[in-house]
Amino acid sequence: MKIVSGSSNLQLAQGMAQLFRTQLVDADLSHFANGEKRVWIKEPVRGQNVVLIQSLSAPVDEHTVELLLLVDALERMGARHINLVMPWMGYSLQDKVFREGEPIAAKVVADLISNSYIKRVFLLDLHNSSTPGFFSIPTQHLTAMNLFVEEVQHKFQKENLLVASPDFGGMKRARVFAEKLGVELVNVDKHRDLTTGETRAIGVSGDVSGKIVVVFDDIINSGGTVVNTAELLKARGAREVHFFATHGIFADSGAQKIQGSVVDSVVVTDSIPQLPSGGQPDASSKIHYLESSQLFVDALRPWIE
Repeated sequence: MKIVSGSSNLQLAQGMAQLFRTQLVDADLSHFANGEKRVWIKEPVRGQNVVLIQSLSAPVDEHTVELLLLVDALERMGARHINLVMPWMGYSLQDKVFREGEPIAAKVVADLISNSYIKRVFLLDLHNSSTPGFFSIPTQHLTAMNLFVEEVQHKFQKENLLVASPDFGGMKRARVFAEKLGVELVNVDKHRDLTTGETRAIGVSGDVSGKIVVVFDDIINSGGTVVNTAELLKARGAREVHFFATHGIFADSGAQKIQGSVVDSVVVTDSIPQLPSGGQPDASSKIHYLESSQLFVDALRPWIE
């Protein structure tokens, strides 16, 4: 078994390699002078089961092309099977036609991957649970919910604890989370501007006065929902507000918005690494990361050993 990492999430790949008690395959991922991506895998992989790790995070298009080039190189080198670990699937939010003239970008990406030499894809908490159906190859859709349950149980006592869904669409997911914790659930009413995509919390169904509120979501994009949801909950008397979400994109200076907001903490997984450059935000002391490497290693073992 060999583990190959793209350039998008080297830290996660190193964590997985450590759990598998192996080293990452040496690969040169750079650019030619004309700006094209250059991929060179320096170690033999013939006859090996290969685990390829790549999040389609910013810069999304570059990481997507790099992924496809890596797969082609591995196939040409004689890899037996290629299993793709894709913690964050870029374009996955574009999962339907919202206005005439738009593509279904999530299916385009799924088709690109399905039509390559990848045997199986491991995905994490996609926004739409039916998105794996866009792939024509086997997929395994994992969830980080139990990681968050353990984190909440470690940090907080059940007394005075509530779970909140940031919108109606996330109620089912938040309800399961609340049931696992054995606490009550409240819902935050949210309005979305269909032109700009911006959302704003406008009301709360439930009493949050004096409570520690854990808001559970799948994705934090620009951080706007975090900021105004925390403001609304604090205005309604919440003692503390903590956001838990699988994917932290933090676009448009999202980390800085969170740092200056009234939210007490934000916890995300390492599906998208937080870096000081390359389109990612500077670090915020309010943002904390949970490692997902064990989750993927456990899912991979039956297929590679």
